[in-house]
Amino acid sequence: MNIPAVTSTTSLPTSEQDRLGSIALDQWRGLALVLVLISHGFFFTDRVNGIGRVGVNLFFFISGILVFRSLSRTRAKTDLARAKSFWWRRLRRLYPAVIAYVLAMLPVVWLLQHRPGLPPDSDLGSYVRAIPVAIFYGANYFETPMSLGHLWSLGCEMQFYLLAPVIYLLGGAAEKRRILIFGFLLAVLLALGMAQPFIGKWKYHFEFAVWPMMLGFCCEYKRDWFQRIPAPLVTLILWLGAVVCGLSLGVMLFGMETKPLVVATGALLLAPCWLAYLFGRPMHKFIGPAMKWLGERTYSIYLWQQPFTICNFVPDFWQSVGALVSVAVGGVWFHFFERPFLSAGRRK
Repeated sequence: MNIPAVTSTTSLPTSEQDRLGSIALDQWRGLALVLVLISHGFFFTDRVNGIGRVGVNLFFFISGILVFRSLSRTRAKTDLARAKSFWWRRLRRLYPAVIAYVLAMLPVVWLLQHRPGLPPDSDLGSYVRAIPVAIFYGANYFETPMSLGHLWSLGCEMQFYLLAPVIYLLGGAAEKRRILIFGFLLAVLLALGMAQPFIGKWKYHFEFAVWPMMLGFCCEYKRDWFQRIPAPLVTLILWLGAVVCGLSLGVMLFGMETKPLVVATGALLLAPCWLAYLFGRPMHKFIGPAMKWLGERTYSIYLWQQPFTICNFVPDFWQSVGALVSVAVGGVWFHFFERPFLSAGRRK
């Protein structure tokens, strides 16, 4: 990760800094996807435990930022119009790709259902019965076949999208009320997230997994607080984020017992992600454009990475290659089933 010089954004106009910040968010979303691909592509080695959850938490955090930004910048004149516009834009973007994926996987599951070594419930009947759960984004609460199991994170996303306008409206317009409402929800969800490892179950449930989204939501709300951070400190935090990422990748090589440490230290990546966005500090050179390309197609690639990896439709040795194949398939999927439903600005 190449960090720009300290003075690179201090004199930028606000509009230019926002543009660079949006690029940075796309790049960090791409990094989150890479962590998931590493986790699933090399899962059979038992040396990548926890890094996938780090990627999901990072993606959730970015989603929270974008949710508040979308709600606060809309031109809707009434609260109801604001909520309806937000919900419609999310449904229009997310549903075509996931419905097409669920239908496209039907013949794949039928052809490969008798392959030896598959996870439980990999047969066609189990898949068909789980389709309503997948379509209505309930995979974080109900058991599903492995080929639909990764939709748990999309379930959390959609559930937060449904609640976010309500949370925004409950906050009202008064500063003290917003701090009270948003702060209380954040404190509760953070506490549940920290308690979940000690409970040992329900790790995919919305109430235990959604804290990064609420954190991103609150950070965007109080972005003026963070803009007071001196530029040299911003650069230092960005570099430390790169170091933390490297350390997490190193620690996970020691096996399953390091998973809690990997997830905990990986949460520190939220800080450099936030500051890179806030201060307009995108990655540069080769890694920047690559991460941005991935970040723009994360949703479609994420849909397809599981069948090529931990579903065991392909042998273990080839699953790392399958992760790369999913990037190509997801890129095509994005072109046909996601890009046409983006806003005009995002399509550019």
